[in-house]
Amino acid sequence: MNYLSCGSLFSAFFGFLLTWDFGIAQETQLDRTRTHIEKWVQTRQLIAKKRADWRVEQENISQSIGLLKKELNLLVNEIKQAKELDSEADIDKRRINLSLEDLKKANKVVDDALWKMERQALIIMSRFPESLKDRTAGVRNRIPLEQKDLRDFSVAERMQNIVAMLNEADRFNSAISMTIEFRKDAGGKERQVQVVYLGLGQAYFVNQNNTIAGTGLPGPEGWVWSLNNDLAPKIRKVIDIYESRRPAEFVSVPVEIK
Repeated sequence: MNYLSCGSLFSAFFGFLLTWDFGIAQETQLDRTRTHIEKWVQTRQLIAKKRADWRVEQENISQSIGLLKKELNLLVNEIKQAKELDSEADIDKRRINLSLEDLKKANKVVDDALWKMERQALIIMSRFPESLKDRTAGVRNRIPLEQKDLRDFSVAERMQNIVAMLNEADRFNSAISMTIEFRKDAGGKERQVQVVYLGLGQAYFVNQNNTIAGTGLPGPEGWVWSLNNDLAPKIRKVIDIYESRRPAEFVSVPVEIK
């Protein structure tokens, strides 16, 4: 009888230990799951913030381009109105109301405005990434560099150059593009890499062997490139998605807004 009681007590105690260990295991797994969920939420919040910051930067760039286009439209309207005055019906009226000095002043206003816009266009193009510089090289070569060169260009030609530059910049800034370029590795040696541009705001590069990688940002004197070889797998995944080698998915990459 005593042996039976001791055996029962031992069985009950052993069952209690199993139940207690199982409860601890469940609680530990629950804590780990809660921690993973919290980190996931924090990551999503950070991604949302970076996306919002990037949208603000895109809006600023679009507004700058929009302002230049508005200035161009104003000049186009002024020149159009001036040409309308040249119609046969207005020739006599212009001869009466406008003196030669008035015409010189009007032309000088247009020339001065165009000259300032051309200087701005040259500064903007100097900050373009290499692929966009190549696409706008013809426009850049047609913009007069000195006042004495103005006699070789008409007002219409000069305005067309600025419009062409703005259109190329707007097209590049509104899309994701990829080019083949050269970047220096940690030893200063030039390496061929694939570069993905997110408009004019951010870029990422990686070589074919996924051993060299990094990011790029526009700067006051051109693009600034930074090595970060740890990003190679992620950037390679982005390029594979861009080239339709793998299905689209969310890839977390660093975004820096200045």
